[in-house]
Amino acid sequence: MVTLRRPYVRRLLGLASAAAGIALLVLAVPRAAGTQWSAVRASLGQVGAFHLANLAALAGVYLWAYTYVLSASLPGLTRSRALVLNCTGSAVSNVLPAGGAAGVAVTYSMTRRWGHPPRAVAASILVTGVCNVLARLVVSTAGVLVLAGLSLPGTGWAADAGTALLAACLSSGGLWLLRQPLRRAVRHCAPARLFQGPAASTAVRMRRLARRCRHDCHAVWLRSWPRLVGGMAGTLAAQGLLFLACLRVTGAGTGLGPAAAVFAASRLLTQIGITPGGIGVTESAAAFALVALGGAPAAVASSMLLYAAFTHLLEILLGCLTGAYFLLREGRRARRPAAATTTRDPSQPPAHL
Repeated sequence: MVTLRRPYVRRLLGLASAAAGIALLVLAVPRAAGTQWSAVRASLGQVGAFHLANLAALAGVYLWAYTYVLSASLPGLTRSRALVLNCTGSAVSNVLPAGGAAGVAVTYSMTRRWGHPPRAVAASILVTGVCNVLARLVVSTAGVLVLAGLSLPGTGWAADAGTALLAACLSSGGLWLLRQPLRRAVRHCAPARLFQGPAASTAVRMRRLARRCRHDCHAVWLRSWPRLVGGMAGTLAAQGLLFLACLRVTGAGTGLGPAAAVFAASRLLTQIGITPGGIGVTESAAAFALVALGGAPAAVASSMLLYAAFTHLLEILLGCLTGAYFLLREGRRARRPAAATTTRDPSQPPAHL
């Protein structure tokens, strides 16, 4: 029986999910914008090489900005290696459905090859993951609240979504503040058999592991929080500039404030695991909102396709290049010690004499 543990099955599922995301991007974005593909193609044909070069430069800026987050979370990680790590992990995450786990595995493998200790790598992965989710949650909440304040028909959903996000933030903060009382309550209410025998030793080990991870993450945050916050802010700001630049080069005709609000509100949709990196879903929702804000349908759809190309397809291409570079370089390093051990001074007698 064919199972998901087979490597070729996982590859096929990954390719199918990536193809579904691209198909959703190509088919759903024009439909969400209320236009035809012929009009979108004509709008894309008006974008010149100079504008494409500027968009590529902005994409490079936000990729480089995220290296500050990675290097701040993992001591000893250089900017160049952080860029290789970012591109390779992002490529894997943008190809596989719910590719965050695969991206984490690639990150762990690469950093361990570079000699970083496991505890430091684990703390870096946890800290960067929390920073990404919290930053997108805060930015998305602000964007949704701004959209809810605009006088547009059908924005009641935005107010409801903003209220739900704020409630989630407050609930998370409350649970964090009450973590110690809740832990004691669970300890007292749980059956005694859970804390006897093998289950007790497992619970103790898990508790020690959780305490150690929390201590490591807290140390990373205290040591590097200015660079973590600055790196995440720079990354999201560069992505926002790329979003606005795509709208500008296509002549979408949306205002700066509403377009920025749409970008901010759509950041949380990138965490959806239906398609790799939320491709197709995020752009369709943003296209619908931008047209509702008065943007030209064909220009809006073409700008969303451009933005997806520079945030997803370009990352996949760069990730393939950086991944190949990493494998070739590490392969050479692995062969050097073996070659050194096989060489022998001709003047010395053989070892068996």
